Amino acid sequence: MKIISVAMQKGGVGKSTLTRSLAVAAAQAGLNVLVLDMDNQQSTKQWAARRDAPLPLVSFTTEIDLPGELDRARAAGCELVFIDTPPARSTEALTAVEYSDLVLIPCTPDIESYEQLPRTLRVARASERPAAVVLTMATPNSRSEQETAREVIQAMGGAQMVGVVHRLKVHRDASREGLSAAELEPGGKAACEIAGLWDWVGSELQLSTSAIVHTRKAS
Repeated sequence: MKIISVAMQKGGVGKSTLTRSLAVAAAQAGLNVLVLDMDNQQSTKQWAARRDAPLPLVSFTTEIDLPGELDRARAAGCELVFIDTPPARSTEALTAVEYSDLVLIPCTPDIESYEQLPRTLRVARASERPAAVVLTMATPNSRSEQETAREVIQAMGGAQMVGVVHRLKVHRDASREGLSAAELEPGGKAACEIAGLWDWVGSELQLSTSAIVHTRKAS
């Protein structure tokens, strides 16, 4: 069983959107996927309540209960766990990182996120866990934002920007219906971005990367 934590000290950077999107991609690839929501707002848990599909499974957990949840998931044959962590200097995020095989750090293209990024990177390094940055909420068709982000991230040392998730309305629309953007608009720009990121994650963790995009049934 592989474990991915999605963590960033700053709030509002798209942690939950990234978690849900990749979890759906993993489930579509045929993996048994569990998402553990550690944020007290439980936005991912609420998203799951609006959802009809059986996978990914989503459960809220606390820092104290996390080891037991992971043990139960492993015993049940779970293949991949995503941990959606809360923002700020929470001990929940630190604990999640310690149990992870990979740390994904969503970062928006603004100075506030860049200033908080080193904190999360230090947590990953202290736990000796590989970490990668995903640029989120990027302005569509703005190459300068991506170039600036790569320069900033590279200057911090030891970090790699592995994907870009643009600020697209489909993510909000999908969330409202308990879906991912790839489920709401298969083959769309957002779906392609997540598919590319999932390919990287699957390769990094030696998981299946042959994601199957399901078309949404007509209502």
